[in-house]
Amino acid sequence: MNEKTPKDCPPPRATMPSMIGTRIREARLARQLSLNSVAQKADISVATLSRIERDQQRIDVALLLTILRILKLNAHDVLDDRPEEEGVDPIVAKISSLAASERTKIWRGLAANRKNERHTTPARMLSAQVEEFLAQIDFLRGEIEAVKKKLH
Repeated sequence: MNEKTPKDCPPPRATMPSMIGTRIREARLARQLSLNSVAQKADISVATLSRIERDQQRIDVALLLTILRILKLNAHDVLDDRPEEEGVDPIVAKISSLAASERTKIWRGLAANRKNERHTTPARMLSAQVEEFLAQIDFLRGEIEAVKKKLH
């Protein structure tokens, strides 16, 4: 008989739903990393990473884990295919799924932008503050919903 031994078998490949590449690209862009820098760190060509991000190339588990490490993502971040929670703004869900340090960077960036807007009228400043406050409320609502789900 001609049975294949484990060493003859190719490495297992992850089944790649069409969103994994998109999620990898979103994470790379959110971290302001170029295709070239991520590809170099992963020891793959830019073309290969581009095809992965466009869901035109399958990715093996080892490479997926390498890319996740480079982008500082959890597997859950790219493999989770649950639909968006109803009633929760997608941006809130996205922000709440970030690591605490990333959320802190976002809030600091918002605060810095607000400080730079000192040349605006008082009405616009108040409007911007209200918008920021509402965004924080939505964020907190998303955090509370995530905690509720974990408790149930």
